[in-house]
Amino acid sequence: MTTTTTPPETGRNGGSAPASVFRELIGRITRLEMLVGAVIALVMVSLVLIESDILEAPFENAQTLLFTVGGTALAGAALVAMLWFRVPPVVRLVVLVVPFVIVNWWLISPYFIDDTVDEGFSTSISQQLDSGGETPVVPAPSDDDTTTGSTPPADDTPPSTQPDAAPDEPSTTADEPPPPPSGPVLLGAGRFVGLAGHSGSGDAGLFQNPDGSLLLRFENFDIQNGPDLEVYLVPGADQTSLSEGSIHLGALKGNVGDQNYELPSGTELAPGEYTALVWCEAFSVEFVGATIAV
Repeated sequence: MTTTTTPPETGRNGGSAPASVFRELIGRITRLEMLVGAVIALVMVSLVLIESDILEAPFENAQTLLFTVGGTALAGAALVAMLWFRVPPVVRLVVLVVPFVIVNWWLISPYFIDDTVDEGFSTSISQQLDSGGETPVVPAPSDDDTTTGSTPPADDTPPSTQPDAAPDEPSTTADEPPPPPSGPVLLGAGRFVGLAGHSGSGDAGLFQNPDGSLLLRFENFDIQNGPDLEVYLVPGADQTSLSEGSIHLGALKGNVGDQNYELPSGTELAPGEYTALVWCEAFSVEFVGATIAV
């Protein structure tokens, strides 16, 4: 048995009258669908009143605007098609509401949920800054130190019968290299600032471990959460976008708390300024950045 679809009523001239078509399609929307739509609208308005940044996010750049407009147009076209072909109301709700809830949960929930981490480290940025940028190393005193630092004897002591040491004999301690650091050394540090309307605070420090490896550490870190956030080290000061030479350090572990990011093995950084940048990969939007001078 073949099922035929009844198109909307046509006008007198044989073509579809736009107004008549629109009225008939709207008339096919059930009260259940209207109720669900009203509830969703009420929830969205409430969320915007609680967190106004939600309303700004879709218009941050061309990519987010395209996502917003494109998604809305796609949903509208799907609704019109399902009304035209008289798809059952329950199916229409499932097709439209389920993707809407999933996408908006992914986009909006980070504004209300903090991901807190607390990774330890053998030192801290503030401790290193207070100690001059490196872990203090106190060498054990040697016998030579105690001898050379003592008070010379009085003039009435009998002269020594030992022959005088050669005046040009080199010192054994003067040529010794300084002891290597016993822990990570802070190469540079900076303070996070919010970017593109996002709030954030905290410190970023670049450390060199005794084995030569590099590590980027965040301390007192507290920023606005968001979807698909990644961490980069970008050459240059006050960078707000990715550029050639940017080093990807992985996904942001949490928007609150101390955390460590190891640089790839073998990475060598030339002296200069770098930006620790938290970047939204999905929409190419900067969140926070800290300039570090190495």
